[in-house]
Amino acid sequence: MVTFAELRDAKPTSWTTAADDLLAAAKQCERIKDDIHDNGVKPLDDNWRSAAYGRARDVLTKVADRAEVAAILGRSAVDPLDTLSHSVQIAQNELHTGIEIAEQAGLVVDPVTGAVSAPPHTSRIDREDMAKARSDAQRIIDDAVEAATQADTLCAQALFDAFTPDITKTSVDEAKKIQADNTKKALEEIRDTLPDGLSPDQVTAWWNGLTPQEQYDLSRASPVELYDLPGIPDSVKKSLDRPELGYSSIGTVRYALDNWDNHRLDWVDKDNCTNFASDALKYGGGMKEKESDFGLIPRHFDDDGWSDGSNGEGDDITPPGWSHTRSWGGAQRNHDFFVKNGGKEVSPDQAKPGDVMYYEGANDPGNPHPGEVHHTVIVTGVLPDGQILYTQHSGDAKNYPLNGRLPEFQQDLGRQDIKIVQPQVTW
Repeated sequence: MVTFAELRDAKPTSWTTAADDLLAAAKQCERIKDDIHDNGVKPLDDNWRSAAYGRARDVLTKVADRAEVAAILGRSAVDPLDTLSHSVQIAQNELHTGIEIAEQAGLVVDPVTGAVSAPPHTSRIDREDMAKARSDAQRIIDDAVEAATQADTLCAQALFDAFTPDITKTSVDEAKKIQADNTKKALEEIRDTLPDGLSPDQVTAWWNGLTPQEQYDLSRASPVELYDLPGIPDSVKKSLDRPELGYSSIGTVRYALDNWDNHRLDWVDKDNCTNFASDALKYGGGMKEKESDFGLIPRHFDDDGWSDGSNGEGDDITPPGWSHTRSWGGAQRNHDFFVKNGGKEVSPDQAKPGDVMYYEGANDPGNPHPGEVHHTVIVTGVLPDGQILYTQHSGDAKNYPLNGRLPEFQQDLGRQDIKIVQPQVTW
């Protein structure tokens, strides 16, 4: 357990440095893997077919696979370490808020245990006057220590999971699972800094005690939990929900997280990534549909609209997709519809929960989707280090890390250009 004194004296920026070093090592492993495939395996495939070819290729492939596993496991430790740094800084600010409340009321905070008490020889009447401030200060201090302890425990488990496996015996898929689980632990770290059991007034004091950057980090990492927390100012909730865009960002994220593995929404035997994103925007975010010619054109032939003729549960009477416009379930058309109808593309550092993210194949030789948007996901969180978390169907995923998964995604489908769109209803 983290103690009051340990939290007060912690130097969390050192963990950010460690995370940066781990990321650099992971990228080096990725370069090794790529070099082996490009300069070893591929030349063998193109130029050598002797008796020793198969054995040489197997050896090179095995080394490349180990480098890939090492890269994934290295990346799996980056987010928990970096997020621990931010989580402890938030907890330290909460701690200082509690100390400030105590000191302003004339109370004393024990420098070792953090216990709040009245000074010696304080009269009974004065003690009664100090009672509320003492209770508020102690609860805030205790909550800060608890948050730091939870973050520390989660990070320690993530590091154990990342560095215990033997890379000679761990498959790429096993490493990816560890990475996905560790990203969720990182998200829990930052979420655990949200106050637990405090009154609305105490929550307001906690929020006001954070720096603008910490408020921004929490808004992107834990939008739904923050929105639901009593005591968070209405202006903050409005900035989280972004009603000026014509839909609810909070509703969209909540729907995506609640339905990431709900296959009742899916069209049978179809790719449902874009269908799921549209469902989240409409059925979660309340986004208004757009129908051309008052809906007189059959939706499948409405190239200017975005609408759904079903109940959002995938059990349409007509064949999959026919009760919807093609912009509803097609990645390229979905992207183009939102960009042409009020939405805007933003850079990854501007991404916010409730945005829509697309994968576009780069115009490289051999890319199976050159210049084509072919995959759609919902942005459901952003960690303090800028790691974008996404949720999707067709390869069910909840809060998967973009940068952590992208190298392996690109190995299978070629280099990708990531496009992030903030839709805005103008129809």
